[in-house]
Formats: sequence, structure tokens, C-alpha cells
Amino acid sequence: MSTQSDPTIKPISIHIPPNLQSFTIPLGSFLERNTQYDRLVCSAFIFSPATCRHHHHAHADETSTTSRLLLLRRASTDTAFPDLWEVPGGSVDKDDPTILHGLAREVFEETGLRLTRFVRLVGDAIKWTTTEKGGAVKWLKFSFEIEVSEVGVVETDIEEQDVEGYLRSLPVDLDPHEHQDHVWATEKEVRAFYEDGVGKKIVSKEQAGKMLEAFDLRRP
Repeated sequence: MSTQSDPTIKPISIHIPPNLQSFTIPLGSFLERNTQYDRLVCSAFIFSPATCRHHHHAHADETSTTSRLLLLRRASTDTAFPDLWEVPGGSVDKDDPTILHGLAREVFEETGLRLTRFVRLVGDAIKWTTTEKGGAVKWLKFSFEIEVSEVGVVETDIEEQDVEGYLRSLPVDLDPHEHQDHVWATEKEVRAFYEDGVGKKIVSKEQAGKMLEAFDLRRP
């Protein structure tokens, strides 16, 4: 049974660091303070392992080989970016208690994963403009590294086959109307698309660059 509609799921507490408290306001309040924007989007960078426990003999580049980033492949029927890869996320709704609650909702709806901790803001916000029937619509997008209850801590020196087995065991529950597949991508895979346009096709080079920035922020 899909966890997305399971009423037995109990609420969990979410840790929000002090430097992200400014995002604990509703969408309406944010737009009132930032009248140059019409819509707000948030995206989630979910890594496995959630935290790397580096040993005294660990190399500085181990984060890039051990950390995997959750990517979702958009549905073939999607009108905007069919079959392309992205991180979880979406628009903050006016009914969401706060901006951060909106991201937690989106993550759960798209993956069945329950957000437990906001780690950090990843880089600067992304801005763009679209055209709708009423005219120009200005968008703003924030990206956050987060942790979820289903993904735990893994030692950095575990064998590669153990990493693959662990990743396959993680309960990612996709909404088939939005996404058709998921993968835990390495930094090398993301960089291959960003630099050479090969491998998994990400929705944009800008988002691929944001993914690489998130990987970089995790280095010890």
C-alpha cells in the first residue's frame, strides 16, 4: 500500500536550524514581503547516506564517491520535461503552514519519504519568468539539503556492493502520475551531464550545477 495515503503514518518532528527560521512563514506572508515574485518553488536534495562518518584515514574526496543524491525521472506524459531527471520538490501552496512545510509535503507526496531535518540552504535562489494567460509570472526557487527518516547514517568505508544493497532497500514510493523511476546518483554521474551532456538527462544544466554545488557543500 502506498505510504502517500496511509493514515497510520504518525507525524514526526522537523529540525530547523536557526539560519533557516526566516522560511518558517506562510507563502502569503513571503509574497507580501517580496512583491516582485508571483510563485515560490522549493527543491530537496536528499543524500544517502544522510551523514558520512569519516574515519581518521578518510580521504577528502570520499564524500564525492560515497554520497548519492536522489533523482526522480519525470513521467513520460509530463507536458514540460517528460522523461528527464530532477530532485524532489514543487510549488509551495497557500494552505501550507510555512514554506518549509510546503517542501516537506512535496517530498512526501513525490517519494513517500518523511522529512526530519533541514540541513542547509544550497546556494542562491533561482529566478525565472513564464508567460500565462494573465501575463508574465515571476518565479523564485529555493533549494535545501534535507534529511528524511528513512535514510540513515552509513560509514564511509563500507564496500561498494553494500552501498548498492542499502540503496535498493530504501523505500522510495513514487507517484506514477509525476515520476516513473528513481536513482541514487553519484557526483560523477551528475558531472557527466553538466560538463558533457551525457548519461542521465537532467531537466536543465542550471539544476545539474545546483546538484554539484550540493555535493560540494558536503565535503569535510
